[in-house]
Amino acid sequence: MVNQRPMVQAKYELLTKRQTRWRTQVVCLILSFLFVAVLFVTRAWFGILLLKTSRADSVVEEHIDDAKIATWLRRARMYAESAKENQNADRNTSFGTSEHDHHDTTSQVLVCYYTIPGDLNTSWELSPSHIDPHICTHIIVGFAGVVNSTLDIGNTAWVYERVVALKNLKPNLKVMISAGGYNELHDGFSEMVKNHANRKKFIQSVLNVTKTFRLDGFDVDWEFPAWLGADDRERIRFVQLLEELRKEFDHSGQKLILTVAVAAPQAIVDQSYSIPEMAEHVDFINLMSYDYHFYVWYFPVTDLNAPLFPRCSETGYLSTLNVNFSAQYWMAKGMPREKIVVGVPAYGHSYKLDNPLNHNLQAPANGVGKLGVKGFVSYPTVCQFLKSGATSVFNKESRVPYTFKGREWISYDNEESVHYKSTWIRTTGFKGAMILSLNVDDWNGTCYGANETFPLTRTISKVLFKESDK
Repeated sequence: MVNQRPMVQAKYELLTKRQTRWRTQVVCLILSFLFVAVLFVTRAWFGILLLKTSRADSVVEEHIDDAKIATWLRRARMYAESAKENQNADRNTSFGTSEHDHHDTTSQVLVCYYTIPGDLNTSWELSPSHIDPHICTHIIVGFAGVVNSTLDIGNTAWVYERVVALKNLKPNLKVMISAGGYNELHDGFSEMVKNHANRKKFIQSVLNVTKTFRLDGFDVDWEFPAWLGADDRERIRFVQLLEELRKEFDHSGQKLILTVAVAAPQAIVDQSYSIPEMAEHVDFINLMSYDYHFYVWYFPVTDLNAPLFPRCSETGYLSTLNVNFSAQYWMAKGMPREKIVVGVPAYGHSYKLDNPLNHNLQAPANGVGKLGVKGFVSYPTVCQFLKSGATSVFNKESRVPYTFKGREWISYDNEESVHYKSTWIRTTGFKGAMILSLNVDDWNGTCYGANETFPLTRTISKVLFKESDK
């Protein structure tokens, strides 16, 4: 009996410890739940804040004096956003880098975008009279707007008239009009494609404009259907628009060309386009294969604007951010090779280096550079930068250069990189090349003197249209 009392006490203590442990586990579980809930709410709040910031940025972009910079900035940011959507991309998709497929090249084209300047009274704006019509097979003039389901050219009629007049110098030149671009900062396309009546109204306005100005075709530059929160049905409606445009074009008797400017990043391609259906109706697509890398706060390192091939150090989604992958991916998804026109930029992207002594690829940056506008630098500006003593490095893997001096770092294309790209386009048998744009090529001879105008565009022309082809 003497030994029973301690046993009871021991059982009581054991029971107390078990109760304490059980209560501790419950408290820990509740705290864990609260922690996860706080994280969820914080993330949701942060997402809403980013969305509001993005919308605020869009408003700011509308007030940028140079409208073409506004739309390029918007597209660059959307391309950057596509990297966040890469969890839906097939990371195992890869393509070779063959440059010697030797397909027929007799019908290749060189499509040149000409963006209507905001003020032609200044000496640094390209006027229609200074365009060399002999280096392009197609000139696409942009950008018209989509307002109340009609094609709206504003007060720029005289620009279209003067560009069309270039056909007097080159009769087989094709001049087209593009809708969208920097005039697609609002919801013109989204509203127009919602129903058949709106699309019919729009198509009739397109036919009226092409007939009035004797234009050869129409380019759709919608950036981008069904992307980032937009109505998923826009993807289907976009195909309906193209189908109806094609039908009315064929019945118009005008022999009109129908093209579309399309995105390059895989995530946007997968979300925005029904490619086999598009291929049935378009003459060709203009692949916007640039803006692969641009300064953004969540990936603040230097990188290349429009690399032809990936570097061996790039893996996963990063290995898809190059011209070769985008063109091959469009083909793999159902767009015929002979309908793919590959884009080449005449502008570069600038970065502000954290440390001027660290100036390689993937170097830390804390903003866009001082040169150019909002991180976009024209080729003449790059030439002046090089003449000031900047160092230029040509990346042999990606086939494009970059340059730096002090804290300024610029990725750009030069004659060498454009030659590589043009040769690749020619030998792999794609439809041709597109340059964005004549306005930011060296049209006034800043780089090499007045006798060497449009050096980037001219290089493409020389490669694509060799004397032996004529």
